[in-house]
Amino acid sequence: MKRVFAFIGFSMAITLIVLNTVAYSFAKYILIAAALAFAVSMLVKKLRQEKVVPVTLGAVLFSCLVFIICMQSSVLPQKTLDGETATAVFEIVDVETEDEDGWLYTVKTKFIDVSGSPQDIKLKLRSKTKINADYYEEISGVLAFYSYTDSAFDSYGDYGNNVFVRASLIGYEPTEDNSKPLNYYILQIRLKIKDILTENLDEEKAGLALSILTGDRRMLSDRINESFTTCGLSHLVAVSGMNMSVICFCIYYLLRLIKIGRLPSTAVTLLAVFLYSGVSGYSKSVLRSAIMISVMLIARLINNKADTMNSLGFSVFLICLNPFSVTDPSAVLTVTAVIGLSVVKPEYDKWLRPKNSVLKYLYDGLFAGISVMITTIPAIWLFFGKVSLISLFANILCVPVMEAALVFILLLCLFSGVPFFADALCFFSSFFTGALIEIAAFFAERFKFLYVNISDSLFGVAISGILLLAAVSLLINRKISMKLISLFTAIAFMVCAAFSFYDYTRNAYLTVLSSGGIMVYDRDAALLIDFDDNSDCYALENTVGSSGFEKVTAVNSSGCRKAITGVFPDAEFISYDDATTDLCAHIGMDYVGGVLSVSIHNNVFKIDGDYVTINGYKTYRNIYDRFSEKDNVTFIITSDAQMQIRKG
Repeated sequence: MKRVFAFIGFSMAITLIVLNTVAYSFAKYILIAAALAFAVSMLVKKLRQEKVVPVTLGAVLFSCLVFIICMQSSVLPQKTLDGETATAVFEIVDVETEDEDGWLYTVKTKFIDVSGSPQDIKLKLRSKTKINADYYEEISGVLAFYSYTDSAFDSYGDYGNNVFVRASLIGYEPTEDNSKPLNYYILQIRLKIKDILTENLDEEKAGLALSILTGDRRMLSDRINESFTTCGLSHLVAVSGMNMSVICFCIYYLLRLIKIGRLPSTAVTLLAVFLYSGVSGYSKSVLRSAIMISVMLIARLINNKADTMNSLGFSVFLICLNPFSVTDPSAVLTVTAVIGLSVVKPEYDKWLRPKNSVLKYLYDGLFAGISVMITTIPAIWLFFGKVSLISLFANILCVPVMEAALVFILLLCLFSGVPFFADALCFFSSFFTGALIEIAAFFAERFKFLYVNISDSLFGVAISGILLLAAVSLLINRKISMKLISLFTAIAFMVCAAFSFYDYTRNAYLTVLSSGGIMVYDRDAALLIDFDDNSDCYALENTVGSSGFEKVTAVNSSGCRKAITGVFPDAEFISYDDATTDLCAHIGMDYVGGVLSVSIHNNVFKIDGDYVTINGYKTYRNIYDRFSEKDNVTFIITSDAQMQIRKG
């Protein structure tokens, strides 16, 4: 059977997505069903001879076992710490994040003074002040533990990083143990890279350069983050297989160019793969790429061509040994993007690829984007709910610029102390990062109307139909007809877009921003509440900036007056005490006793300093600040007074 690891890896990934989506109480029933199906496939001779059937069902059964074992041995025992306050010994194992609420650390405990609790666990620790201790220095402190979600998809990557609980720091003091593991020195390299870039580039370009090279987006400005998201270039500011491939194969071919033997060139490149994985934080997308590149390099060493899909399946299999890794958007997107490039695009190439070199370059850029979009749409719908159509063209311009920027940024970090040469590297790094910023800003400003919302359930039905059509085509013809799939996809999404636009004209929306600001809007009017920083204004521009509202009212938002009036010149600014007004036929508000009430389609939102509540649903206004994540929550209120919740 060809591509055995492709069947194993992808079967495991799909099964784990299902297991992480449904309630844990259903996991045992899925396990029983998988065990019965596998047993039947082994007992029935005809099924057993079709090797793909028992292999696939065996992978499904194995992933169920991995998921349940991890839940029973790690997640549920750590959940018992919820609500406990105890002395613990821990060490800081990653670079910390600072925000307006204090500091957020990733720590690993060595001891927790709670009877029967797990001892060696990884968690996120919130501290009001900076902890005065070095990385991997042993610290004794009092921690207040809390559990914040029971779903891996709602953990914002924590479950995938083996973080199942969080804690607040009450007090601490360093101990005498100062031993340092290898990862300590990798962290120092990350910090050194940050220092070099901030010393040689201005703030915005340094933040972008750091994100391109290491995937650390903490210095990335809101303006750049929003513009890259709007024009579908977010993958350029998150370390992925592209970054790993550019760096590692540059090293490999440079060594081969100077006549270094194949074996030492491969060994040095594999070492670079390991170091770069550490510097970029061992993200799932980087690990996937690291495994694939390692397999390809070793295959080349033994004069054997590695199969892309089998190598991808093998890396997915290894990553799925952590059953929550499939809830990491970057990992899922990079895997589905590779499928698009290695499976879908070659099918287009057979009947569309031109021979002219200029047309070939344009074709490759456009159809690489189309192929990736086709295979990543399910993941985009699942995780984000929005897709940028202009990305098909923006990537043609930006990918070569990003690759050039990556090479010069890496060289700058390696040779920053070399006179004159470092100046040249600094110039080119600044030039290419600046070009990326300007191109992204241009596309985001001119074409933000092509940043399309696909979170509607109708798009989910269309995506399911496309996947079903592909599966039927594969079963009947042993291959997928790309002409048929492309035609069906285009028709399905045009129909969905038309229905979604029709719904938009009838629905109202309430969005809780990552900073705690709130937008209430429908097709006619918008209400802006507690807009007080730049991130709020960027969210305004990208969420409702292209809408032609008849009336815009800003409550307690004078700090963003200039930005709001820049988008809506006729906006009315009022205080909470003035908040008694009708926005349109079905939106009104009132302010009584410190609680702002917003009425939409006979549903009333209660908004106070901490929560937004409607019909029993409650969300923290500051939940993303608390957890240092950038995301929004939107309540959708339909014309028949029903409510949906959309994240992203």
